Amino acid sequence: MLHYILQILIFQMLFLVIYDLLLKKDTFFNWNRLYLIITPILSFILPFVKIESFKTTTSQIYASQVERVITISTEGLTSLGTTEIHQNPTNWWLFAYYIGVGISLLLLLFKLYKLKILKSVAIKATFNNKKIAVLPNSSQAFSFWNTIYLGDALNAEEKKQILLHEVVHVEEKHSIDQIFFEFLRVLFWWNPLVYVFQSRITVLHEYIADAEVITTIDKRNYIEQLLNAAFQTQEITFVNQFFNQSLIKKRILMLQKSKSKTISKFKYLLLIPIVLGILTYTACSEELNQSKDNDFEGSKNDDRPDYAALMISHEPKCPNQNSVYNKNLNNYLSVRNGKNSEAILDIISIETSKKIRTIHFFRNQTFFVRNIPEGKYKLHISYGEDYAEKTVDETCKGYFKNEVATEINENILDFDVLKTEKGVNIPSYNISIDMVKKESELPDESSEESNTIVNNNNSGGSEPKCSNQNSTYDKKIDNYLKITTGNNAEVIVQVFVLDTEQVIRTAYIKRGKMYFIRNIPEGKYKLNITYGDNYAEKTVDGVCLAYFKDEKANEIGEYTLDFTVIKTDKGYNVPSYNIALDFNDNDPIN
Repeated sequence: MLHYILQILIFQMLFLVIYDLLLKKDTFFNWNRLYLIITPILSFILPFVKIESFKTTTSQIYASQVERVITISTEGLTSLGTTEIHQNPTNWWLFAYYIGVGISLLLLLFKLYKLKILKSVAIKATFNNKKIAVLPNSSQAFSFWNTIYLGDALNAEEKKQILLHEVVHVEEKHSIDQIFFEFLRVLFWWNPLVYVFQSRITVLHEYIADAEVITTIDKRNYIEQLLNAAFQTQEITFVNQFFNQSLIKKRILMLQKSKSKTISKFKYLLLIPIVLGILTYTACSEELNQSKDNDFEGSKNDDRPDYAALMISHEPKCPNQNSVYNKNLNNYLSVRNGKNSEAILDIISIETSKKIRTIHFFRNQTFFVRNIPEGKYKLHISYGEDYAEKTVDETCKGYFKNEVATEINENILDFDVLKTEKGVNIPSYNISIDMVKKESELPDESSEESNTIVNNNNSGGSEPKCSNQNSTYDKKIDNYLKITTGNNAEVIVQVFVLDTEQVIRTAYIKRGKMYFIRNIPEGKYKLNITYGDNYAEKTVDGVCLAYFKDEKANEIGEYTLDFTVIKTDKGYNVPSYNIALDFNDNDPIN
């Protein structure tokens, strides 16, 4: 969220600098009006726009990063008792934001109430079919929405010029612009640049009205009227005020300015490379932003804040006094903790049995452990409540006063860097931990029957017996193709050899489920993907085929999946892949 706020401020500042330096002195008032309305909206939208083609990727000739996904749950753990589940702490930043919105909204309602009072005491009249509200004993002059407010103390000449000016505000619907910025001020009250945008467009409204008026009356007399006017400003920011002392000088200077040349309009084209540059930045920084989110590297700096007090997952200072880092390695272990319990994760070296890092997780938080030295590691995980620390054999350890479960996870995390003829392979891992067994966790893959039953309720997917009669497995290779489906359709995936187009595996996955196709032989493959409902099977030319009675779409996957094992002097690099599939109702049926 903080990164998003900073992006808004930077983008809006950039647009304002361009306006002030290049555009505001030109007489293309309507173009400038459009610019001042569009650019604040772009500033709020652009941080969310991620165009894949704008991303800058690192060539595999120099380096690549292998990411494996591991899911850990508490199945088979030793139960040590239960503890109370505490509610998440109050988000004071969100509370402060809502307070600010409430105050800003009350101020806006108060301004509208003041207008209502003025209108109620005014004498109603019309001018050129426009509503006039004559204010008794007043020399004020302004307009809002479709009504012009005019003090009865003004003389006839003043009233004539003011009416011509304010009619332009009404006809051009300048009040819509002002109300738009008032709502932005309510929602983004913390953003000072919204107020700057509103002040810029207020000045522009006056330029537009003045330019229209001097086409019907003498410019010199009109300027004299501005200079001789009695200045009185009502404190309602979103009305178009005729007598506004701070704007008079700017209006007079603009009235005396020559009309800008048409070629100057090409300056607006600068907006195109600016927007493209912003889109490139947002696309390329997406992965970096995700990595930095909740990324607190362990450090021996005594000035580190007390993250535990902030309820943010962290590497506690005491148990990490002897932690090991390799700043030359840009790797990570991303760990996501579930909602049911806090957790303590110790990273243990298999070679030395020494702990190299300790992380304390709060509920529903992700933490990136970075700069992990080369080596093979296992994880020791504890679940519980009330984090505390104690010293055992002169070593500080983190523990839970109310510990619920503990385990040594069986997965080995190999962080050895693989140097091959194609470049450098730097492993990283994503892990999910939770106190409850996930519905998507797979059954035991040691049995061939685990992948042969349609409608397997444990995983939501299967490799049906009939359509997999000629399937190919390599039990010596512990690889996988992980498939996650969306909620719009069921999916049938056929894995076929790129060269021979022979189908080696067929999988059927229900909506919103996850399934692993394992033990895939070495080779290069592509996917034939079918979306639909009502799974069925049929035999064609002696071959059993899986299909949907209600087929929605069919496609050949875009990417080639290379399952070739890379052999190096340090061991084997076994590729695995994650894919997400979902049906878009706008996709054509092939």
